[in-house]
Amino acid sequence: MRRLFATSLATLAGFTSLGAGAATLTSSAWNPASRPGFWCGTGLVPQGHAIRELQSSNGSLDLTMTVRQQDDQLCYVVDGIAEAPLLRLRPGDHLTITLRNEINDPSLIDTFVPTHYLSQPNGEIAAAQDAMPVQSGMKHEATGATNLHLHGFPIPPVAPQDETLKTCADPATGSQACGTRQIVYRYVLPANMPTGLYWYHPHIHGEVQAQMLMGLSGPIVAEGPDDDARRAQGIEDRVLIVRQTADTEEGRDVIPPKGAVLKSMTHESMNHEAMAMDSMPSHTMASASLNIDTEKEVACGKALADPITLNGAPIVGGRPLDQDIALFNIPAGHQQLWRLVNGATDFYLNLALIDENGRPQPIKVVSWDGVPQADDKGHPEALHDTIEPQLVSPASRIEFLINSPPEGKTFYLVSRQFDTGCAGDDNPERLLARVAAQDDGKRLPKAASPAEAKQDSRIGIFAGLLAAKTMGHRRLALTEYPRPGYVDASDFFLTEMKPGAVIQPYHMNGAPNFSVKAGVVEEWDIENWTRELHAFHTHQVHFRVLAVNGRPLADPPLRDVINVPFATPVDPAKPDGALKPGIVRIKIVFPPEFVGDVPIHCHLVDHEDNGMMAVVHVEP
Repeated sequence: MRRLFATSLATLAGFTSLGAGAATLTSSAWNPASRPGFWCGTGLVPQGHAIRELQSSNGSLDLTMTVRQQDDQLCYVVDGIAEAPLLRLRPGDHLTITLRNEINDPSLIDTFVPTHYLSQPNGEIAAAQDAMPVQSGMKHEATGATNLHLHGFPIPPVAPQDETLKTCADPATGSQACGTRQIVYRYVLPANMPTGLYWYHPHIHGEVQAQMLMGLSGPIVAEGPDDDARRAQGIEDRVLIVRQTADTEEGRDVIPPKGAVLKSMTHESMNHEAMAMDSMPSHTMASASLNIDTEKEVACGKALADPITLNGAPIVGGRPLDQDIALFNIPAGHQQLWRLVNGATDFYLNLALIDENGRPQPIKVVSWDGVPQADDKGHPEALHDTIEPQLVSPASRIEFLINSPPEGKTFYLVSRQFDTGCAGDDNPERLLARVAAQDDGKRLPKAASPAEAKQDSRIGIFAGLLAAKTMGHRRLALTEYPRPGYVDASDFFLTEMKPGAVIQPYHMNGAPNFSVKAGVVEEWDIENWTRELHAFHTHQVHFRVLAVNGRPLADPPLRDVINVPFATPVDPAKPDGALKPGIVRIKIVFPPEFVGDVPIHCHLVDHEDNGMMAVVHVEP
């Protein structure tokens, strides 16, 4: 990524580096009690921490969740505990969340992601002959408003459920544009929704990255008959969430050059900008061409490694000591179901299980993005051992069965090194957790093979999507260009490719970018014209991934996040020349239950905040 930021020292307090080869942690005792002066608690979360759980009872769960601020930390506080809880629900449940905003210094949100400056400004993106025109954006000024998005839930995009575009709560100080400090969400989980792993996080456009980096996100498990069957076999689950605490950069100047003219975007200026664009001369607003000018796009450049946590405990880089790696026990000879959310803002996980000598160990993947492995009719698919690394993009979820190691031996869950493209990040290898066999003298009966357990084959409204007739096609282009001026920043774009289109960032309160008819099945080509990966996400619905770079997939997966390959040179001998896009084709339908405005965006949330988002208006 070209936009790279400095680490929060407060977030990583207690971290001690031991040089390039090793690292360790020192910590004070963790106390998550939220109290005056320590609204987000004190101390470091211990390695191997299990997230506090709240479970529905008699078909409902009702809680008050307060967003509190402690310097450059944000936290969800429930019942006086400053830890985002794991919510355990079941299809058909009623979930009521009263979200209250007690953010007391929005300026720290605005500066948490520092603004860096160039010694020479980026120029305007001049319209290229026979190419789509580009409209640059501006910096969003943080307001401290917040809201809640239940990621992956198949629920309506309207209040009081998963409406994220207009619903917001004002901070304790600062802007009061939302008109309320509190939101009461009333969610009704569909009785036939897929059961699996979901999560929640804020969705205030322009502030998502900062609020997530500062601490706001948490996991949700929707349980069903498959969970009941596994428990009967002695197979427990373990829920993990990886978060990112900073987006780092080196060697950038945070002082604007003398005489630099700077612009920032407030809610008012965004509205003004949208109106100004509507009044621009038509020759600057449209082009008959659907060509993308790739020569002016963001060039190659790398970032430093970003700090991440596991269930709130820091993951040490380099070669950590075993004592500084989370230890999870599995009863000897048994299995566990591990459910992992990649809640990072842009860090890719490339998961593998290895033994002490680095040899790969098998896992069985049960679900992706909250949906059990199932065919188009919802029938369960056979689970197979795999030793291949599993790429889990930001916002995606994976659930897998893991065997206990032999007694006296240790397995390690690692994230292998992964490069997201020459303009992206080179995510280094990280050791996430240790796995040991537990022998406490209480031998459990050996669990039956998971293949014999009843599989939850329900995929709800998504059943039959592959067999359904396609009624329409669209092309959506992902692009990024340097933002004109002295600010070292980029604008990101998600544009429907159609005659007269302009490449422009998403603007709050603007009209939807395009409309679809409820119940009409479409195929979309998502074209990545940039030099880095993007994680494409749709609210409300999952989609089937039909093909990648023109190659049809034999077993199209059902996802709500998909990586779109980066663009490559048309002529390999000219790496800085014209590019050809990476392309993913998806099949998608918006059922009548989801009439309203549905966001779609890149879930590298810096990209979303800076324009790579669109709104689909679903018509009755």
